[in-house]
Amino acid sequence: MLDAAVSAMQRSGWLTKKKNMILHRLIDHLKQQHWTAVFLDFVIVVSGVFIGLQVQDWNDARNARADAQVYRERLVSDMQLSISRNQTQIDSGRRQIDQLDLVLGALTSCHLDTDQEGAFAAGLLNLGKYDMPTMIMGTIDELNATGAFKLIGDADLRRNISETVRLYRTESAIEPQITGRIVPHINYVRTRVRFVLEENINNPPSIDPEKAIYDFDALCADENFINAVAAVREMTLATNSLDQEVLDRQAELLTELTKAP
Repeated sequence: MLDAAVSAMQRSGWLTKKKNMILHRLIDHLKQQHWTAVFLDFVIVVSGVFIGLQVQDWNDARNARADAQVYRERLVSDMQLSISRNQTQIDSGRRQIDQLDLVLGALTSCHLDTDQEGAFAAGLLNLGKYDMPTMIMGTIDELNATGAFKLIGDADLRRNISETVRLYRTESAIEPQITGRIVPHINYVRTRVRFVLEENINNPPSIDPEKAIYDFDALCADENFINAVAAVREMTLATNSLDQEVLDRQAELLTELTKAP
């Protein structure tokens, strides 16, 4: 209610008009040497300045609260989207690991049932299609760039945000090492298996076995091929673990953000 009154006075120019009127009256009293009136006018002017500053402080505080609420809502939206994307990546990674378990089991036993040929081929097709952790950084970057980060909650909440960002950036930074280790294995597998798909398929659970060309008996006898598949499975498991760690931290942050400020 006070905020609304202050805002109305500022829009109408009432405060400015009152200050100008008092200053003119003070000048007149000085010319006429009415010292008592001068003293009273001086007190009124000082009080008016103080009240004006206080009004400005109230207005600034009101604007800060409004900005903080908007930023908080945007952060909630960013974390929800980040969590959703990471969960999708984790689910996809788990399906890939299951497929690679089937591939490794078939190669190790040198036996592949006819009804598993589609899943076996899909496992080789999806090999190495991993995703590093995701985090939507738009609002956080804006807060840091504008110096508005201090508007967000208390020190513990700001620390939680900073720690979540640090974890995300630390784990994203190791992508080149993971890529460097996994690409040679993927390339070797691709030299032994050829696909003749008519369109791009994103992580299918199964494909037409006729679209994957390979010599199963030769693959069973190729230790390098089996080791390459096993290495890619290991890297897929590792990236899934990174995704899960970041998702868990984001979920904790989201819980803090959705609490009443």
